[in-house]
Amino acid sequence: MYSILPAFVSALFLGFGVYVLLTEGFTRLSVPFALMCATTFFWQGTWAFLFQTSDPVLSGVLVKAGYFFILFLPTTFYHFVTEVSARRSEHALLIASWSLSVLLAVLLLASDTVVNGYGTFFFGKYPKAGILHPVHVAQTVLLACRSAWLLFAARRQTQAHDRRRLLDLCLVSLCLYGLAATDYAVNYGLAFYPVGAVFIAVSLGILAVTIVRYGLMRPYLIAATVAHEVATPLAAIGMHAEEIGNVLPELMRGYQLAVQHQLCVDGLYPGQSERLSSLATSIRRQVDSTSTVVEMSLASFTLDRLDRRSFETYPVRSCVNAALERFPFRPGERDMVHVMPIDAQLCFSGSDSLVVFVLFNLLKNALFAIQAESAERPRDEAGDYRGRVEIRAASEAGYCVLRFSDNGCGIPADILPRIFDPFYSTKSHGRGAGMGLTFCRRVAEALGGTIACESGPHVHTTFTIRLPEPGTSADRALHDAPAKPRRWPAGQDFAG
Repeated sequence: MYSILPAFVSALFLGFGVYVLLTEGFTRLSVPFALMCATTFFWQGTWAFLFQTSDPVLSGVLVKAGYFFILFLPTTFYHFVTEVSARRSEHALLIASWSLSVLLAVLLLASDTVVNGYGTFFFGKYPKAGILHPVHVAQTVLLACRSAWLLFAARRQTQAHDRRRLLDLCLVSLCLYGLAATDYAVNYGLAFYPVGAVFIAVSLGILAVTIVRYGLMRPYLIAATVAHEVATPLAAIGMHAEEIGNVLPELMRGYQLAVQHQLCVDGLYPGQSERLSSLATSIRRQVDSTSTVVEMSLASFTLDRLDRRSFETYPVRSCVNAALERFPFRPGERDMVHVMPIDAQLCFSGSDSLVVFVLFNLLKNALFAIQAESAERPRDEAGDYRGRVEIRAASEAGYCVLRFSDNGCGIPADILPRIFDPFYSTKSHGRGAGMGLTFCRRVAEALGGTIACESGPHVHTTFTIRLPEPGTSADRALHDAPAKPRRWPAGQDFAG
């Protein structure tokens, strides 16, 4: 009778693990979950036999066999949480926990220091704690607390509502998992039926539904798949455009000679031959622009998974130069951009590619604002208007401060507080999705900095980005704790 529950739970966990693996495949998240299910399956399966056996020798074997898998269960749960919270920095502690579990498992099999035989209760036989059993209990408590801290930190860091919901479900699952620790009291002689498996069953059931229904890893898999599938044809288009650009001048020269010698009739429209000469450049510019959008989309999915311990030092000037070299300017637009002298020693700690993407977004918005301002001005003033984008950078109070200004149409005061909100855009349908400035804010906060905006309609708009300089207190704090997303009051300049 008492063996029915562990037998049922054992079969249930086998179903959980197989369900997730078949649905999601082998991923960084599904594998540790499957390990949790496997350890619980063997543990509860062993208990189903232990509760009904009367053979002393077999009971001793089953006690050690079942506890062998229990020793690994806290580590597998912690492994799962490190993947959910995207904390690669936990790798050292994870390895240490696995090593301790292996050591305890060896001692379990070789001696009675972890489990010292078994006691007989009304429901059957159950392991008795050995002198080293408290080490396993302490490990379980430590890993549970650490897992809760990682989930709370990840929840504070993320802005996405869906991901917060997923992390909330993981926290609920962890709380239920913690209730299973009541079974340890039976190891020390308290006579009650151990129901911890029920809490673990519900806990891992929630996680199974969370992984499959809400797709914890699906956004990253989709982003990687899209990036791979789109990047290949884009690269081919770019190579074809370069080839066209190489041969087109010769073809056009031969065509013009043929027309001059009346070997063929000129069938091109007026000005079409001039436009054809810039065709390859236009295609290449569009390819570069689309490639950047793909890369930026992929980067936006992985922002929450940045390992800050891997940050390196980058000069700001090289990031500005790279952005200007790669940006797909239209004719005349590059002349509007003016970069003030930037100290070559001025650096920040973080990711250069992410900062380049931020500059791309600000450049695109600035040129759009300049175009809109030119169109809005009266006809007699439009001819005197000259768009200007100005980029400055300086060191201020331990931060690398990057200021990006333009004299475009500006941002009205009632709109300014919302410009960093997701999916908020003042552009017409099809011109913008409202994610550019949201991405800029997420990057700034992921790198331990801030971004703020001040604007005077039809006068200027200035974005101020502050990033920690290497070796400063802000940079050191960045490596010790996850950034907490912040919202700055509109128009406030945090550059000092």
